[in-house]
Amino acid sequence: MTTSTNITAAVLVALVLLSACKRKEAAPAEPTPAPPAASEPAVPPALAAAPAAVAPFDLQSVPVSSAKLPPFPYVERPKDMEGYHNEEQQFDRIYVIAGKELRPVEGHYQQRWFPPRAAKMSLLEAYRNYDNAFRALGAVRVDTANPADPAFIEQNGGKEALLKRLRLPNLPRELPGDVPAYAQYLLRTPDTNVWLSFSVFDDGNNVSLMTVEEKAMQQSVAFVKADEMASALGKDGHIALYLNFDTDSDAIRADSKPVVEEIARLLRTDPQLKLKVEGHTDSSGDAAHNRELSRQRAASVVRAVTGLGIDGSRLQAIGVGADKPLADNASEEGRGRNRRVELVKA
Repeated sequence: MTTSTNITAAVLVALVLLSACKRKEAAPAEPTPAPPAASEPAVPPALAAAPAAVAPFDLQSVPVSSAKLPPFPYVERPKDMEGYHNEEQQFDRIYVIAGKELRPVEGHYQQRWFPPRAAKMSLLEAYRNYDNAFRALGAVRVDTANPADPAFIEQNGGKEALLKRLRLPNLPRELPGDVPAYAQYLLRTPDTNVWLSFSVFDDGNNVSLMTVEEKAMQQSVAFVKADEMASALGKDGHIALYLNFDTDSDAIRADSKPVVEEIARLLRTDPQLKLKVEGHTDSSGDAAHNRELSRQRAASVVRAVTGLGIDGSRLQAIGVGADKPLADNASEEGRGRNRRVELVKA
């Protein structure tokens, strides 16, 4: 009797489990979400995240200073200190932050940097000193964008490109609340604009002072004429030309267009002549980047010459980078000689 009862119970349990499985299998599937309506297409993330255009800074918003101004660079460094560095060019292109705009300016440039502790100053004291000195000249602080802001960095080509344009090795992670990592001032004079900046790097261990006095470049290198190019190619098989390009760019500046026209005239005069156009750089920076930049600049010269009606099959662009220097890269004069475009008889 006990055995029969146990078997019956087991059978009932099995039937219950089987019934439950069937009910689970028969449960309807969850409905599939409907695709978005054709009239409301999804916005691609890349388009949704596109940065808005930045309005150019209004220079007229800063009044012209009536103060009696000292000579360039307008403010002094702390006196009687060690650990001081200086870089100066009579003409260069520098980027400043004006409003929310990363703005290129050209002219006489000087950058000085020093550790505040070498001047027996706190970081706050150094900032307050230069903020007061700039304002005493009639300069106005004009930057409203934070160069460490990820949106500003993305809008201006990424961190590495932005720091290179601002002439800074890095920006600090955090500073005392009253000290900005970057502060840009504009001093308008009756004759020109002067850009003065105070910035901090190496986590507050160093400060940078930059002065850019806007002015036009004074042409110091005579243009090589087509007949001179032909003479050098016939004698040496190559000739070095010095064209001006935008900083870290393959864009040929307007003042070098006459050189391009002379290259085209050279090729028209000798229809059988074929040339290799070699781009060369100095040794500053990454070697691979320099080689690619030199190739792009050579290609830019080729495009400009063919744009004047010369058959492109007569020209070949080559990037050499810093591999064939003409002078020692230890001096600015040497680096300037090495930054060139060479025409080589093919």
